[in-house]
Amino acid sequence: MVQHTAHHAMGDAATAFLATLDDDQRKLLVTTLDDEAARTDWSNLPSAMYPRTGLPLSALDDRQRIAFHDLMAAAMSGQGYAEATTIMWIDDLLRGIESDRLASGQVPEDRRAQAEAVMQSRGSGNYWLRFFGEPASARWGWMINGHHFAANFTVVDGRIAFTPLFLGSNPQIVQSGPYAGWRVLDHEMVDGFALFASLNPDQRAAALAGPEVTGDIFTGKGAKDAPRAPLGLSADRMTPNQRERLIELIADFVGFANNDAAKAQLAAVRADGPANLRLAWWGSPDDRSKRFMYRIAGPSILIEYTREGQPDGSPSNHVHAIVRDPRNDYGEDWLRRHYTEAPHP
Repeated sequence: MVQHTAHHAMGDAATAFLATLDDDQRKLLVTTLDDEAARTDWSNLPSAMYPRTGLPLSALDDRQRIAFHDLMAAAMSGQGYAEATTIMWIDDLLRGIESDRLASGQVPEDRRAQAEAVMQSRGSGNYWLRFFGEPASARWGWMINGHHFAANFTVVDGRIAFTPLFLGSNPQIVQSGPYAGWRVLDHEMVDGFALFASLNPDQRAAALAGPEVTGDIFTGKGAKDAPRAPLGLSADRMTPNQRERLIELIADFVGFANNDAAKAQLAAVRADGPANLRLAWWGSPDDRSKRFMYRIAGPSILIEYTREGQPDGSPSNHVHAIVRDPRNDYGEDWLRRHYTEAPHP
Protein backbone atom coordinates (compact mmCIF):
# COMPACT_ATOMS: atom_id res chain seq x y z
CA MET A 1 0.00 0.00 0.00
CA VAL A 2 1.33 3.46 -0.90
CA GLN A 3 1.85 5.68 2.15
CA HIS A 4 -0.31 8.82 2.08
CA THR A 5 2.35 11.39 2.91
CA ALA A 6 2.08 15.14 3.53
CA HIS A 7 2.59 16.07 -0.12
CA HIS A 8 -0.23 13.70 -1.13
CA ALA A 9 -2.55 15.25 1.47
CA MET A 10 -1.67 18.76 0.30
CA GLY A 11 -2.12 17.80 -3.36
CA ASP A 12 -5.48 16.16 -2.70
CA ALA A 13 -6.71 19.19 -0.75
CA ALA A 14 -5.54 21.56 -3.51
CA THR A 15 -7.29 19.48 -6.18
CA ALA A 16 -10.51 19.42 -4.13
CA PHE A 17 -10.37 23.20 -3.62
CA LEU A 18 -9.74 23.78 -7.34
CA ALA A 19 -12.81 21.69 -8.15
CA THR A 20 -15.04 24.13 -6.22
CA LEU A 21 -14.05 27.11 -8.41
CA ASP A 22 -15.65 28.40 -11.58
CA ASP A 23 -13.68 29.14 -14.76
CA ASP A 24 -13.14 32.83 -13.98
CA GLN A 25 -11.82 32.04 -10.52
CA ARG A 26 -9.45 29.42 -11.93
CA LYS A 27 -8.06 31.96 -14.39
CA LEU A 28 -7.19 34.26 -11.50
CA LEU A 29 -5.73 31.41 -9.45
CA VAL A 30 -3.61 29.24 -11.75
CA THR A 31 -0.37 30.04 -13.56
CA THR A 32 2.71 28.00 -14.43
CA LEU A 33 5.45 26.85 -12.09
CA ASP A 34 8.07 28.74 -14.10
CA ASP A 35 6.20 32.07 -13.76
CA GLU A 36 8.94 33.58 -11.62
CA ALA A 37 7.37 37.05 -11.55
CA ALA A 38 4.18 35.63 -10.04
CA ARG A 39 5.99 33.30 -7.65
CA THR A 40 7.97 36.17 -6.11
CA ASP A 41 5.09 38.68 -6.13
CA TRP A 42 4.20 38.85 -2.45
CA SER A 43 4.38 41.41 0.32
CA ASN A 44 3.52 41.99 3.96
CA LEU A 45 2.13 45.44 3.18
CA PRO A 46 -1.63 46.08 3.07
CA SER A 47 -3.06 45.82 -0.43
CA ALA A 48 -3.72 49.57 -0.55
CA MET A 49 0.06 50.00 -0.55
CA TYR A 50 0.99 46.88 -2.55
CA PRO A 51 -1.74 45.68 -4.96
CA ARG A 52 -2.02 41.91 -5.26
CA THR A 53 -2.74 39.53 -8.12
CA GLY A 54 -4.49 36.19 -7.89
CA LEU A 55 -7.74 35.03 -6.34
CA PRO A 56 -8.79 36.89 -3.15
CA LEU A 57 -10.33 35.00 -0.25
CA SER A 58 -13.10 37.62 -0.23
CA ALA A 59 -14.28 36.18 -3.59
CA LEU A 60 -14.92 32.71 -2.12
CA ASP A 61 -18.24 31.40 -0.87
CA ASP A 62 -18.53 29.37 2.33
CA ARG A 63 -18.03 26.00 0.62
CA GLN A 64 -14.94 27.27 -1.18
CA ARG A 65 -13.50 28.78 2.01
CA ILE A 66 -13.91 25.50 3.85
CA ALA A 67 -12.12 23.69 1.00
CA PHE A 68 -9.33 26.26 1.10
CA HIS A 69 -8.91 25.81 4.85
CA ASP A 70 -8.59 22.08 4.21
CA LEU A 71 -5.57 22.98 2.07
CA MET A 72 -4.16 25.26 4.79
CA ALA A 73 -4.53 22.49 7.37
CA ALA A 74 -2.82 19.95 5.09
CA ALA A 75 0.12 22.25 4.34
CA MET A 76 0.74 23.39 7.90
CA SER A 77 1.15 21.88 11.34
CA GLY A 78 -1.49 22.51 13.97
CA GLN A 79 0.79 25.21 15.36
CA GLY A 80 1.29 26.76 11.93
CA TYR A 81 -2.41 26.71 11.05
CA ALA A 82 -3.30 28.34 14.38
CA GLU A 83 -0.62 31.00 13.90
CA ALA A 84 -1.64 31.78 10.31
CA THR A 85 -5.35 32.02 11.04
CA THR A 86 -4.75 34.11 14.20
CA ILE A 87 -2.68 36.56 12.15
CA MET A 88 -5.51 36.81 9.62
CA TRP A 89 -8.09 37.26 12.40
CA ILE A 90 -5.99 39.99 14.06
CA ASP A 91 -6.16 41.81 10.72
CA ASP A 92 -9.94 41.97 11.27
CA LEU A 93 -9.27 43.42 14.74
CA LEU A 94 -6.81 45.94 13.28
CA ARG A 95 -9.45 47.08 10.81
CA GLY A 96 -11.74 47.82 13.74
CA ILE A 97 -8.99 49.61 15.68
CA GLU A 98 -8.17 51.81 12.70
CA SER A 99 -11.84 52.46 11.94
CA ASP A 100 -12.38 53.65 15.53
CA ARG A 101 -9.30 55.88 15.26
CA LEU A 102 -10.63 57.47 12.08
CA ALA A 103 -14.03 58.02 13.67
CA SER A 104 -12.46 59.64 16.72
CA GLY A 105 -10.84 62.38 14.64
CA GLN A 106 -7.30 61.44 15.70
CA VAL A 107 -6.10 61.22 12.09
CA PRO A 108 -5.01 64.58 10.57
CA GLU A 109 -7.18 65.69 7.66
CA ASP A 110 -4.32 65.53 5.15
CA ARG A 111 -3.79 61.84 5.99
CA ARG A 112 -7.40 60.69 6.22
CA ALA A 113 -7.75 59.52 2.60
CA GLN A 114 -4.69 57.28 2.80
CA ALA A 115 -5.63 56.03 6.28
CA GLU A 116 -9.14 55.20 5.04
CA ALA A 117 -7.77 53.26 2.07
CA VAL A 118 -5.35 51.30 4.26
CA MET A 119 -8.09 50.54 6.80
CA GLN A 120 -10.40 49.25 4.05
CA SER A 121 -7.65 46.90 2.84
CA ARG A 122 -7.32 45.21 6.25
CA GLY A 123 -9.17 42.03 7.06
CA SER A 124 -9.09 38.26 6.73
CA GLY A 125 -10.67 38.41 3.27
CA ASN A 126 -7.79 40.46 1.89
CA TYR A 127 -5.45 37.54 1.24
CA TRP A 128 -4.69 36.34 -2.27
CA LEU A 129 -4.07 32.83 -3.60
CA ARG A 130 -2.01 31.58 -6.53
CA PHE A 131 -1.44 28.03 -7.77
CA PHE A 132 1.65 27.22 -9.83
CA GLY A 133 1.35 24.20 -12.07
CA GLU A 134 -1.03 21.29 -11.67
CA PRO A 135 -1.87 20.36 -8.05
CA ALA A 136 -0.87 16.83 -7.08
CA SER A 137 1.61 16.56 -9.97
CA ALA A 138 5.31 15.87 -9.39
CA ARG A 139 6.19 19.58 -9.44
CA TRP A 140 3.77 22.29 -8.39
CA GLY A 141 3.30 25.00 -5.79
CA TRP A 142 0.92 27.46 -4.20
CA MET A 143 1.08 30.75 -2.35
CA ILE A 144 -1.09 32.81 -0.05
CA ASN A 145 -0.19 36.41 0.70
CA GLY A 146 -1.68 39.46 2.34
CA HIS A 147 -0.98 41.80 5.23
CA HIS A 148 1.41 40.19 7.73
CA PHE A 149 1.20 36.69 6.27
CA ALA A 150 2.75 35.17 3.16
CA ALA A 151 3.51 31.49 2.68
CA ASN A 152 4.99 29.73 -0.34
CA PHE A 153 4.78 25.95 -0.76
CA THR A 154 6.56 24.03 -3.51
CA VAL A 155 6.41 20.27 -4.15
CA VAL A 156 9.24 18.61 -6.06
CA ASP A 157 9.12 14.82 -6.35
CA GLY A 158 7.46 14.33 -2.98
CA ARG A 159 9.48 16.92 -1.06
CA ILE A 160 7.88 20.11 0.28
CA ALA A 161 9.63 23.48 0.47
CA PHE A 162 7.79 26.10 2.55
CA THR A 163 9.96 29.20 2.20
CA PRO A 164 9.85 32.14 1.92
CA LEU A 165 7.50 32.45 4.89
CA PHE A 166 6.52 35.81 6.36
CA LEU A 167 4.64 36.20 9.64
CA GLY A 168 3.71 39.35 11.53
CA SER A 169 1.12 40.88 13.80
CA ASN A 170 -0.14 44.30 14.84
CA PRO A 171 -1.06 44.16 17.64
CA GLN A 172 1.13 41.30 18.76
CA ILE A 173 -0.79 41.18 22.04
CA VAL A 174 -4.39 42.40 21.97
CA GLN A 175 -4.69 45.16 24.56
CA SER A 176 -8.40 45.67 25.17
CA GLY A 177 -11.88 44.24 24.77
CA PRO A 178 -13.06 40.64 25.09
CA TYR A 179 -9.89 39.37 23.39
CA ALA A 180 -7.44 41.29 25.59
CA GLY A 181 -4.34 39.17 26.17
CA TRP A 182 -4.69 37.08 23.00
CA ARG A 183 -1.32 36.94 21.27
CA VAL A 184 0.60 35.48 18.37
CA LEU A 185 4.30 34.92 17.62
CA ASP A 186 5.01 34.91 21.35
CA HIS A 187 7.05 31.70 21.85
CA GLU A 188 9.42 32.86 19.14
CA MET A 189 10.09 35.99 21.19
CA VAL A 190 10.30 34.32 24.61
CA ASP A 191 12.58 31.54 23.40
CA GLY A 192 14.86 33.99 21.59
CA PHE A 193 15.38 36.03 24.75
CA ALA A 194 15.88 32.87 26.82
CA LEU A 195 18.64 31.70 24.46
CA PHE A 196 20.40 35.06 24.64
CA ALA A 197 20.09 35.10 28.45
CA SER A 198 21.95 31.77 28.57
CA LEU A 199 25.04 33.26 26.91
CA ASN A 200 28.12 34.21 28.91
CA PRO A 201 29.63 37.73 28.55
CA ASP A 202 32.05 36.74 25.76
CA GLN A 203 29.29 34.99 23.83
CA ARG A 204 26.96 37.97 24.26
CA ALA A 205 29.63 40.32 22.95
CA ALA A 206 30.05 38.14 19.85
CA ALA A 207 26.30 37.87 19.25
CA LEU A 208 25.56 41.60 19.56
CA ALA A 209 25.69 42.99 16.01
CA GLY A 210 24.45 46.51 16.71
CA PRO A 211 22.99 48.69 19.47
CA GLU A 212 19.90 49.62 17.44
CA VAL A 213 17.54 48.12 14.88
CA THR A 214 17.77 49.97 11.58
CA GLY A 215 15.57 49.67 8.52
CA ASP A 216 18.20 48.08 6.30
CA ILE A 217 18.92 44.87 8.19
CA PHE A 218 15.61 42.98 7.91
CA THR A 219 15.61 40.63 4.93
CA GLY A 220 13.33 41.67 2.09
CA LYS A 221 10.42 40.03 0.35
CA GLY A 222 10.07 38.55 -3.11
CA ALA A 223 13.09 37.37 -5.04
CA LYS A 224 16.04 35.97 -3.15
CA ASP A 225 18.24 38.58 -1.54
CA ALA A 226 21.98 38.78 -2.15
CA PRO A 227 23.90 36.70 0.41
CA ARG A 228 24.67 38.59 3.61
CA ALA A 229 28.03 38.54 5.37
CA PRO A 230 28.05 36.15 8.37
CA LEU A 231 27.41 38.03 11.61
CA GLY A 232 27.19 37.13 15.26
CA LEU A 233 28.03 34.19 17.46
CA SER A 234 28.88 30.90 15.77
CA ALA A 235 27.03 27.92 17.23
CA ASP A 236 30.31 26.01 17.61
CA ARG A 237 31.16 28.53 20.35
CA MET A 238 28.02 27.54 22.25
CA THR A 239 27.70 24.81 24.84
CA PRO A 240 25.79 21.65 23.82
CA ASN A 241 22.79 22.87 25.84
CA GLN A 242 22.86 26.26 24.12
CA ARG A 243 23.12 24.64 20.69
CA GLU A 244 20.08 22.54 21.49
CA ARG A 245 18.22 25.70 22.59
CA LEU A 246 19.17 27.24 19.24
CA ILE A 247 17.78 24.23 17.36
CA GLU A 248 14.60 24.41 19.46
CA LEU A 249 14.25 28.10 18.54
CA ILE A 250 14.65 27.21 14.86
CA ALA A 251 11.99 24.52 15.40
CA ASP A 252 9.58 27.21 16.67
CA PHE A 253 9.67 28.66 13.15
CA VAL A 254 10.05 25.66 10.85
CA GLY A 255 7.35 23.91 12.91
CA PHE A 256 4.93 26.14 11.02
CA ALA A 257 5.01 23.61 8.18
CA ASN A 258 3.58 20.11 8.28
CA ASN A 259 5.64 17.48 10.07
CA ASP A 260 7.32 16.01 6.97
CA ALA A 261 8.55 19.39 5.72
CA ALA A 262 9.61 20.63 9.17
CA LYS A 263 11.60 17.49 9.97
CA ALA A 264 13.41 17.67 6.63
CA GLN A 265 14.31 21.34 7.16
CA LEU A 266 15.65 20.70 10.67
CA ALA A 267 17.67 17.75 9.38
CA ALA A 268 19.26 20.01 6.75
CA VAL A 269 20.13 22.61 9.41
CA ARG A 270 21.72 19.97 11.65
CA ALA A 271 23.65 18.53 8.71
CA ASP A 272 25.19 21.94 7.97
CA GLY A 273 26.94 21.77 11.34
CA PRO A 274 27.29 24.29 14.20
CA ALA A 275 30.31 26.02 12.64
CA ASN A 276 28.00 27.24 9.84
CA LEU A 277 25.17 28.50 12.04
CA ARG A 278 25.17 31.96 13.64
CA LEU A 279 23.07 34.03 16.04
CA ALA A 280 23.13 37.83 15.71
CA TRP A 281 21.23 40.39 17.80
CA TRP A 282 20.41 44.07 17.41
CA GLY A 283 18.90 46.37 20.00
CA SER A 284 17.86 45.39 23.51
CA PRO A 285 18.80 41.80 24.49
CA ASP A 286 17.27 42.01 27.97
CA ASP A 287 13.93 43.83 27.69
CA ARG A 288 11.22 42.38 25.46
CA SER A 289 9.25 45.65 25.52
CA LYS A 290 12.04 47.50 23.70
CA ARG A 291 12.92 47.37 20.02
CA PHE A 292 15.10 44.42 19.05
CA MET A 293 15.86 42.02 16.23
CA TYR A 294 17.61 38.68 16.09
CA ARG A 295 18.85 36.69 13.11
CA ILE A 296 19.70 32.99 12.86
CA ALA A 297 21.61 32.28 9.67
CA GLY A 298 23.15 29.22 8.06
CA PRO A 299 23.36 27.55 4.65
CA SER A 300 19.88 26.01 5.02
CA ILE A 301 18.09 28.58 7.17
CA LEU A 302 17.59 32.30 7.60
CA ILE A 303 15.27 33.41 10.40
CA GLU A 304 14.69 36.99 11.49
CA TYR A 305 12.37 38.26 14.21
CA THR A 306 11.93 41.92 15.11
CA ARG A 307 9.82 44.21 17.23
CA GLU A 308 8.95 47.09 14.95
CA GLY A 309 9.16 50.77 15.88
CA GLN A 310 6.82 53.74 15.80
CA PRO A 311 7.51 56.63 13.39
CA ASP A 312 9.41 58.33 16.23
CA GLY A 313 11.59 55.23 16.69
CA SER A 314 9.99 54.03 19.92
CA PRO A 315 9.01 50.34 20.18
CA SER A 316 5.50 49.19 19.28
CA ASN A 317 3.21 46.23 19.87
CA HIS A 318 4.01 45.09 16.33
CA VAL A 319 6.29 42.24 15.23
CA HIS A 320 7.61 40.81 11.97
CA ALA A 321 9.30 37.49 11.28
CA ILE A 322 10.65 35.86 8.15
CA VAL A 323 11.90 32.35 7.40
CA ARG A 324 13.94 31.62 4.29
CA ASP A 325 16.18 28.88 2.96
CA PRO A 326 19.18 30.48 1.24
CA ARG A 327 19.72 27.36 -0.86
CA ASN A 328 16.15 26.38 -1.61
CA ASP A 329 13.68 29.28 -1.46
CA TYR A 330 10.69 28.49 -3.72
CA GLY A 331 12.15 24.96 -4.03
CA GLU A 332 14.63 26.40 -6.54
CA ASP A 333 17.51 24.05 -5.64
CA TRP A 334 15.31 20.96 -5.98
CA LEU A 335 13.79 22.25 -9.22
CA ARG A 336 17.23 22.97 -10.66
CA ARG A 337 18.38 19.47 -9.81
CA HIS A 338 15.21 17.97 -11.23
CA TYR A 339 15.59 19.76 -14.55
CA THR A 340 19.27 18.75 -14.70
CA GLU A 341 18.67 15.13 -13.80
CA ALA A 342 15.32 14.60 -15.52
CA PRO A 343 14.79 17.22 -18.26
CA HIS A 344 11.33 16.26 -19.37
CA PRO A 345 7.93 18.02 -19.12
